[in-house]
Amino acid sequence: MTTPTPGQPLGMSDFFALEAGEYLDRLDAVLQGDAPAAADEFVRLSRALRGSALMASQQAIARAATGVEALARSVREGRRPWDAGTKQIAIRAVDDLKIFVRRATSWTEADTAKAEALAAQLEQLAGRPSAQVRAAEAMGLDAGARAFVAREGAAIASALDRAGQTLRTNPLAHDPLQHVLKALQPLRGLAALNDLPPLPDLLEGIERAIGELSRSSPVAATLVGELFQTAASAIAHTAREVAERGRPDPEGAEFRKFAGLLMRFMESEPDVVPIDALFHSDAGPHIVQRGTPPARPATLGRLELVSHGEHLRQAADSLERAPSPTQRELRAHTLAGTFRALGGAGGGPVAERVAEFAQAAREAVTRGIAVNQAAVFAGELRRAGDILSRSGSGDEVALAAELAAVTAAVRTLVSGGAPAAAPAPPVVPIESLAPAPAPVPARAPTARPSAPRISSPGPAADETVPESADLVGSWAAYQRLAAPGFGAASLDALLQGPSADTGRPRVSADPGAATEAPRRGSEPAVVDIGTLLYRGARARQRAQDLREAAKRVSGDDLRAIIDEVCDLVVLAIEPA
Repeated sequence: MTTPTPGQPLGMSDFFALEAGEYLDRLDAVLQGDAPAAADEFVRLSRALRGSALMASQQAIARAATGVEALARSVREGRRPWDAGTKQIAIRAVDDLKIFVRRATSWTEADTAKAEALAAQLEQLAGRPSAQVRAAEAMGLDAGARAFVAREGAAIASALDRAGQTLRTNPLAHDPLQHVLKALQPLRGLAALNDLPPLPDLLEGIERAIGELSRSSPVAATLVGELFQTAASAIAHTAREVAERGRPDPEGAEFRKFAGLLMRFMESEPDVVPIDALFHSDAGPHIVQRGTPPARPATLGRLELVSHGEHLRQAADSLERAPSPTQRELRAHTLAGTFRALGGAGGGPVAERVAEFAQAAREAVTRGIAVNQAAVFAGELRRAGDILSRSGSGDEVALAAELAAVTAAVRTLVSGGAPAAAPAPPVVPIESLAPAPAPVPARAPTARPSAPRISSPGPAADETVPESADLVGSWAAYQRLAAPGFGAASLDALLQGPSADTGRPRVSADPGAATEAPRRGSEPAVVDIGTLLYRGARARQRAQDLREAAKRVSGDDLRAIIDEVCDLVVLAIEPA
């Protein structure tokens, strides 16, 4: 081992060398004797060596010590027999660790590779734990924490079962409830409880049911017996799952059943009825003297209202973040006590509106709105929380009006769910959407001698078909034009003039052709093609039209307009 120089203060590496050397010497002594008899000491010393290496930031040595600890645990749990081969492997591993400790001050990458190889070899010989145990250890629950949850869960389940049996026979017996509350305390103080959903919500629901039972009538207490026994089954099942798998199933059947019974219990509280409704319907006398109404609670201070606002916002976030429907239902029902406390507030415009909001919100919880429409309900809770958070410095009248609007929205959810959407338009037959057929103007038959006649396939005589705008009329016009026959295609024939049948004007490329004398008869004059172009004032007018059109288009259409305007600039200079 490394021996510190006399007269110099001890550093962290010196402390580690001394402490690790002591642990390794004691491990040598254990391995030379009967290791199975001292298996607990084998595990304890290897774990202490690993912790010492971690404290000294010797990660590679700690990794090798982890392999020795895994081998020790396998021997203690009977997964690895303690034979000559196992003993030789353990002694050689301790010797390697002694070498690692001596080289701690001059550590190299090669030493890190050797330590990692030693740890992998020892873990392979020890055998890996099950997947459930690895998952539990990965989320921070080691064997001790799982054993604690299993033990305390069994104690809670036993107390709940006894309380449920007692309340079935005597609903007024509240002594077993105190035993349940006492049994809940150790598990409620576990730091990793929030990592085991829905166990925290289940415990909160049990505590809420006990609180409600102390204020409710025996009629509601008769349901608590079944509620508590269902909770006992859920807790016992959770304890087994945590011990075996490291976490419970958040959608287990026991959790869902408990959530349903909790809803029934919250809804079973009877309404307050006037005392005169309890008398017989006779002449009386019934009420001889009026009693004194209870005093109104003190007005909520601004600081209390701000605190309630923060609580409502946290409750809204918790309701939205619930990972499963069962947890959302359990968290929603735990809000009933909060709304009851707010409903008893009196005095002041804001406090009165708070009481109205609490009553509407509690009714929404009991009717399942907080579970079925969690996002909408959480949004209203957050709005109410924001309003109360501003009550410390805002105008009370304005805040009361805002809170009244939130209350109205919650009551809308209770009465008919979410605000109704606009009514859908009535369904109409698809035939009524078809456009009406346009009237086809009748066209008189032409008086041309070459009008065709279309023969029907039947025995009827031939008849003249009018050249209308439909397909039949187009075919009739085609037959009339094709009756004389078609000659060879010729451009000269096209430029010479129209045929006698078409009557269309001739277009000449010769500018002087427009000065020719008019044709005989009804034949139209030759039109100069230059007159069809934009020039002078017409080009400028066309440019103005394109300018207006460019304001309404973009992309390719706009580029086409720009090209045409550029051509019109040249034409606008020329005279018309």
